[in-house]
Amino acid sequence: MAHYTIGIVFALVFVVVASGDWLARPSVLPALLFGIVTVVFPFFILQPSLGFGIAASRTPNPAKARLKSLVTHLVFGAGLYGCALGVSYLMRLHA
Repeated sequence: MAHYTIGIVFALVFVVVASGDWLARPSVLPALLFGIVTVVFPFFILQPSLGFGIAASRTPNPAKARLKSLVTHLVFGAGLYGCALGVSYLMRLHA
């Protein structure tokens, strides 16, 4: 539950930081970059708090764990972009 709530908050922060212009005309690069930036949180907060070390350094295969975190956060960025496309479309319909 907390993970999804944090994701929603991050998405709202991104939309505020990116401005309404991005939401009206979304581009993929800012969303993917934001997804990559958010991987800082699991690397330096979540994984150490679970005993996995910074950036999963104490796991049996740190590189695999890091890659998995990076890919899932890129998917988050892609989801931001996909949702923005939908919002942009709806904004044009109601304009």
